[in-house]
Amino acid sequence: MRHALSLCLVLSLVSPAPAHATSFANRGIGLGVGYMRVLTDVRTVPEWAVPLWLEGSYYAENGFDVYLRVPIALAQVSLGIPPATAEMPAGMAGLVVAMGGQFGVRYLFLEETVRPFVSLHLSGIYVLRPTNDTVTTGSNLLIGPGAGAGVEVFVSDSISLQARGFADWFVGINCGSSNCQSFSLGGSLSASTYF
Repeated sequence: MRHALSLCLVLSLVSPAPAHATSFANRGIGLGVGYMRVLTDVRTVPEWAVPLWLEGSYYAENGFDVYLRVPIALAQVSLGIPPATAEMPAGMAGLVVAMGGQFGVRYLFLEETVRPFVSLHLSGIYVLRPTNDTVTTGSNLLIGPGAGAGVEVFVSDSISLQARGFADWFVGINCGSSNCQSFSLGGSLSASTYF
């Protein structure tokens, strides 16, 4: 009996320990802040914006997750600066509020604590014009595809920090001009909780 107990003890010491992989939840919700610069000649389109993001994500499988980001932003529009003319009145110049969203999918290269990723999305911006806006041309609704890349780092099993960069190509809806295209470059930092 003593030999059997000794054999069991030796076998338990030399046998490999079971692996314990960190498991992360599939759904996430987070807050973020960012900056985007819009490269365009259309003066009714914001030159830059500072968005605050509310974002949600759902991990599908095989490294893919789906996300939705809804920002509200403070944006700078240069229409009418400098000086206002009959074709370019100053009714919309200065800081305005913009809203929008990004709906997309990202691919995670790793599914561990550090997760580099690339993403594709459909993006939109809606610029809220002031009530005294006298501008009748130009679009306050922009829609288009975009792409991004970044890294997400889990600081615990349910909390992550994310840094990402993105680029978008926008087309103005009902812009009334021959040049309705805009390009934007930006980045954001966010914190999310997973459940």
